[in-house]
Amino acid sequence: MAVCPGTRIKELRQLNGMSQEELGRRVGVQRAAINKYEKGTVTNIPINTIERISATFDVSPSYILGWSDDYPDYLAMEVKILQGVKRFYGKSAVDLLESFCSLSNEGKMRALQYVDDLTKIYKV
Repeated sequence: MAVCPGTRIKELRQLNGMSQEELGRRVGVQRAAINKYEKGTVTNIPINTIERISATFDVSPSYILGWSDDYPDYLAMEVKILQGVKRFYGKSAVDLLESFCSLSNEGKMRALQYVDDLTKIYKV
């Protein structure tokens, strides 16, 4: 059974923790358009929009359209990245990164500001 573009768009958007509004801003369409794509109400998504959505999620337009299943294995990449961070910086760096990822966007901005202030005081 072929996967419809709306299903792929919704899946990618949710995997990336993005709202319909944010995706719409990134690709230059209204939130309502993203909603219609995801629900399958609009099936003739303009190719330039498909290309921008693909670029946003680093997948091929063919993947969005359901013509291929070539999806990057983000989980495997994340595991390799975390292993590298642990190897070079220790477990506390991984713990810090995991905590940072669990923050809201506002929390992330505040954390970055706080770390910036700390590095000015406690520079190595």
